[in-house]
Parts: sequence; structure tokens; C-alpha cells
Amino acid sequence: MDKIEILEKEYRSKRRVYEEQEEELFKERDKATSIIDEVQDRSHYYLKDIVPEHDILMRGFRQTEKMREDLIDSTKEELKKLSRKIERLDENYYSKLRKLNENEK
Repeated sequence: MDKIEILEKEYRSKRRVYEEQEEELFKERDKATSIIDEVQDRSHYYLKDIVPEHDILMRGFRQTEKMREDLIDSTKEELKKLSRKIERLDENYYSKLRKLNENEK
């Protein structure tokens, strides 16, 4: 294998890892969102007739909504970090590729 093929293989491998991390992040976010939804539904179903004050249920609902917002915000932040890593990977790859092409001339 020549240097360009090795560089390309390393690049694709690293890029695939980042893309898999991105997919895993989406899966984890969806799973956590589903759990929050389930907690809200079950809490309402089981507690609506037991809890005398509606305010207590609403407070719990707002707390789970805050958890959902925090989850979305942290997911966005992690996606930004992964996006920056991919951008740097792309920049490094193309920079090294140009250098290799120039050296071959």
C-alpha cells in the first residue's frame, strides 16, 4: 500500500468511528426521551386519583420537561463536539493528502 492508500484507510476508519458515536448518541437520546415520556405517562395515570393537589403533579411534569430540555441541550452540545472533530479530521486528511500529492510531483 502506498502512503495515500494508508492515509485514506486511516481517515475512513476514524470517520466511521465518529459517525458511529453520532448514531449511538441519537439512540441514547431517543431511549432517554422514551423513558421520560413513560415516567410522565405512568406518573399521571397512577397518581392523578391519589394526589389531592394538581400543583404537585404539574411540578413533577415541569421537572421531567426540564430533564427533557437538558437532555436535548446536552445532545446538541455533544453533536457539536463530534462535528468539530469530523471537521478537524477532514481538514487534516485533505492537508496531508495535498502534501503527499505535492511530494509525488
